[in-house]
Amino acid sequence: MTKLEAFIKARKLKPLRIAFEADYSRQHLLRIRMGKMEPTRKCIKAVTAAIRKLTREPITASDLFDLDEENE
Repeated sequence: MTKLEAFIKARKLKPLRIAFEADYSRQHLLRIRMGKMEPTRKCIKAVTAAIRKLTREPITASDLFDLDEENE
């Protein structure tokens, strides 16, 4: 399970709402959540901002993504 997926489940967030707020498709977000696709920096920034807006918590990108790992 990715950090993003674990965070979404722990907070009981709706992935469709995150995708909408981040301006990405539900399918694109799903691929990232399941670890089938590496997010771009732009996507990381958009998803982090969307989750920050929805949770009203000071979320950082490192709370949601493994940033020190190389792309596989």
